Amino acid sequence: MTANLDDNRHRQRSAPLAAMEAMRAVDEQFSLLEACGFLYICENEGISLRELGLLLRAQPHTVSRIVARLSTGFGNRASDLVEARTLHHDNRVRTLHLTERGRTLCRTLNTITVQAVPLIDDRDDAPSTGRSASGASWASASA
Repeated sequence: MTANLDDNRHRQRSAPLAAMEAMRAVDEQFSLLEACGFLYICENEGISLRELGLLLRAQPHTVSRIVARLSTGFGNRASDLVEARTLHHDNRVRTLHLTERGRTLCRTLNTITVQAVPLIDDRDDAPSTGRSASGASWASASA
């Protein structure tokens, strides 16, 4: 699909870019690795730091830095999206939970995802509607 100035179609935001913009509205210096960490925590609330490190394929010091940026107490760069809690039966394990601000951002990201349009429309000249050929939404078609 090529862009044409005489075309009545308009460019729509893709879900990944819209999600990053929503995260950067919280903190303009949000990195891609921090965004991935936050999304993993949204999907797996109560995840341990070790588990998050495995998912991110990151070293423990990198995971600690990401969690510090997403939580409170990291100076003026803290996002207050996540809080770390120590397990009552094992003081060595810390689990990650969303704060109210984090839940709000997760809801925003869910809304963006539900309203997503494909990055590439495989149909030649059809305007991008966010629906597959069968009429199902993009999000449900890929599920």
